[in-house]
Amino acid sequence: MYGSRAWLLAASLLVVSGMVTRAHASGLAECAVITADSQRLACFDALAASSVHGTGGGFVTEKVAPSTPATSDAGNAKSDAVISMRRREESDVLDNPFSLTAYHPNYILPVTYNSKFNEEPFEAAYPDIEGDDVEAKFQISFKAKIWDMGPRTDLWFGYTQESWWQLYNDDESAPFRETNYQPEIFLTYAADLEVFGSNLSSLSFGFNHQSNGRGEALSRSWNRLIAGALFEKGNLAIRPRIWWRIPEDKEDDDNRYTEDYYGYGDLRLAYAWGGQTLSAMLRDNLQFDDNKGAVQLDWSFPLNRRFKGYVQYFYGYGESMIDYDVKTNRLGVGIMLTDWL
Repeated sequence: MYGSRAWLLAASLLVVSGMVTRAHASGLAECAVITADSQRLACFDALAASSVHGTGGGFVTEKVAPSTPATSDAGNAKSDAVISMRRREESDVLDNPFSLTAYHPNYILPVTYNSKFNEEPFEAAYPDIEGDDVEAKFQISFKAKIWDMGPRTDLWFGYTQESWWQLYNDDESAPFRETNYQPEIFLTYAADLEVFGSNLSSLSFGFNHQSNGRGEALSRSWNRLIAGALFEKGNLAIRPRIWWRIPEDKEDDDNRYTEDYYGYGDLRLAYAWGGQTLSAMLRDNLQFDDNKGAVQLDWSFPLNRRFKGYVQYFYGYGESMIDYDVKTNRLGVGIMLTDWL
């Protein structure tokens, strides 16, 4: 039983991988029909780079803004920065209708352990159900460019789905304990400016909806306006974000104290090192009298040309919508298809 479910998890990753592979084959065919030798070679080179480094990543990697070739040491560092490399590779597939462009990381953690498992929300609706503190977790995330608004500005649609699956809970028929759906629409501006010795790569602003798709007592949702910036310096990327929750009527608000636990923004740091990526997410409500926050630490490392091993640790509030006001202490191991960098 457990083995068949593990294969199902692996198969879902392979399906996504197959989509990317078909897109790569389509790209080869498009390159082959280019008559100009230099342009055809450049096309094949871009595809080769894409197959080695992958496509996508959690940081929005929009177009490279027109700029003067860098001659200083700072400029050379900027041209070699990991985000700049990623967005150049990604630009080759954005217009391919057969490809999916990754947004946040795509991964599967077949085994996670949560030492602070929360059963309280389900006790009223399902009093006889017993949850398991060992479960699977996975995330699917992609984005698509809706409108090329100018040489530096783009309009995007993004979608992220994160699920917590009671894979090993045979007594309860292995249900999905929680799934969070997060569609969003956002603008990006390729700033490409030197700021305090680093490159301000892009600015973003958009509307974000997040919910768990449930009703009654288990319903959780909120709408936000989110503004962010992306800085890069060599192998280091820094993404601060701030958000404002769109108010709801009290009778319609399923989780009216969300900001007390999620706060009003977060900070993501990611560092590429020898084929590995180390990253951290930090979040805090900035209330000294009732301080609450969260930290997530991620480590990914190459397994082969397509997949990475992945270790994730989360501690704090708001790992999922159903647990927004309860602490989670989770460690998971698995496989990553697309990374932050």
